[in-house]
Amino acid sequence: MSLFNFIKQQVPILDVIGESVNLKPAGSYWKGSCIFHAEKDASFTVSPEKQIYYCFGCHASGDVISFIAKLENLNQLEAAQLLVDRYQLTVPAEFTKQMHSSTAEEKDAKERYFQTCKAFALWTHKQLFSHQFAIDYLLQRSISLETIKAFEIGYFPGGQHMIARLQKDLQPEGFLLKDLYDVGIFAEGKGAPYSPFEERIIFPIKDTQGRHCGFGGRIFRTGDERAKYYNSKEADGFEKGKILFGFTAAKKAIQSEESVFLVEGYIDCIMMAQYGFTNTVATLGTACTIDHLKQLSRHAHTLYVLYDGDQAGQKAMLRLAELCWEVNLEMYVITLPAKHDPASFLIDGGDLNTYKNNAIEIMHYFINSLGANFLTKPLAQKMSSAEKIVATIAKINNSFKQDVLLHHAAAVMQMPFDSLKALLGTLNRKKAQKIQFENKEKIPPVIVTPTESEEPDNQLLEEKIFSGILGGIAAGRLLHVPNDVRPYFSSRMQSLLQLVEQWHSHHDGSSSVSELLASFEAIHKDWVVRVAMQHNTQTCLELFDRLLDRFCKVHWQRIVKDIKQQLVKAKQENDIQTMNDVLERFSHLKQGMMQRGLVR
Repeated sequence: MSLFNFIKQQVPILDVIGESVNLKPAGSYWKGSCIFHAEKDASFTVSPEKQIYYCFGCHASGDVISFIAKLENLNQLEAAQLLVDRYQLTVPAEFTKQMHSSTAEEKDAKERYFQTCKAFALWTHKQLFSHQFAIDYLLQRSISLETIKAFEIGYFPGGQHMIARLQKDLQPEGFLLKDLYDVGIFAEGKGAPYSPFEERIIFPIKDTQGRHCGFGGRIFRTGDERAKYYNSKEADGFEKGKILFGFTAAKKAIQSEESVFLVEGYIDCIMMAQYGFTNTVATLGTACTIDHLKQLSRHAHTLYVLYDGDQAGQKAMLRLAELCWEVNLEMYVITLPAKHDPASFLIDGGDLNTYKNNAIEIMHYFINSLGANFLTKPLAQKMSSAEKIVATIAKINNSFKQDVLLHHAAAVMQMPFDSLKALLGTLNRKKAQKIQFENKEKIPPVIVTPTESEEPDNQLLEEKIFSGILGGIAAGRLLHVPNDVRPYFSSRMQSLLQLVEQWHSHHDGSSSVSELLASFEAIHKDWVVRVAMQHNTQTCLELFDRLLDRFCKVHWQRIVKDIKQQLVKAKQENDIQTMNDVLERFSHLKQGMMQRGLVR
């Protein structure tokens, strides 16, 4: 048994995936909407019995470890470690070396990064309560002491004496000056280190696993003319395009409400939570990315956008409209009164629920914004706006929805519906031509053998035969495919048959399909997982002999032709033994076929 197999035995795949996907039973499987691509259908399928998953839409597949690896953007070993930590598994001694060997240095560096960030966050949080003027600033912004503690808000006092104080305070915990440089807390100054976070209110940032990974710092003292905000620089553990402020604290509320509020800044997010809207997250001073949306779509069905009404906020919302069809999220825009952001609106007593109930579907907001005053715009601007609106509508894989939005756009722009419909057709033709051209340039990823191309149902038969073999593995036995028949299978099937036999020779009858899959390389694993999920392995096991006979019938003419060629060659070489062996194998094969009425 390997480390991975140990973890898969301890952690049921249904429990792990069920935390991120809303699964419902469907026979022996569980199904839900895939979180790895935008869809409304339940293409994502989990088999608790086989401990594997497969999406019939985007073809994502694997076991519980590969699911976590894909979900959290980790390698297999990191995903295994996450499951060990999350489920508090006691790993047998023989596996602990494997967990710490291959990537020990890299893992130690990453862990050091997160630990240093946490230590700095706790230190600045403690400093905040030693400097009343910093607390007063937050209280004046209506941020309560409870909220300050919940978000671990801190303060980094300025001056070289505080630089030295930080080093001194962290030194007993084993942190060195190099660690503070590595995470971007310190930078090289003229003869001495300095910190860009000095004299700033500190907002600690955590990743999806709840680890401290970066910081946002805000100036607040009179006369400070530096940029209002300073964020940690990009690092292996801190990618702004993949991290959302407040997500760890908001996750349970997001899952419970099945909705999430997206705001622009730290204080907006903090005040939303303080006023009861705990399902709120914020981007880190950057535009919302497709990775952000995918992360949210794993936990919510509806997204409410509360961006500022300035030009930057408007531009960000239009960008979201262009991305909204790439994820499985219903997206709405909440427009607050002029000169209000979420924090000021709530502090002034605004009723956010009323505005939420009047939220505008993001595509309508997109069309209303770009199509406003359409007839008064110059011709070039008209063409640009119209093409941008219609191109975004073209991304929708539903003709009825397209027509509904085109009618809305026609009304806003005061244009004939048919004109926009014709523009949609033109854009679709251009897109199809581009795809056709790109496909011609691509090399096919799979080489189809003559056997596969000559027999239309050959591929389906191969899949069912291999599914039966998987059913046999689950039942603790290996089904045999005669050597005489193997040359008529595809090269992939021949390779898999050999791999299964090699694997089975080193494992006892208690081994599982999931363990077999773990031994395959990626080039085979995806195909095998799809076959296991698409065909009932138990049924294919029961019909295995009939499926094999059917395969022989499909290839009977080729088998007979090859047998004749072998006999002619043996006769020419006067090889009587080979002639007898060939005739005996052929007789046995033909007898089985005749018994089932497949040949005469």
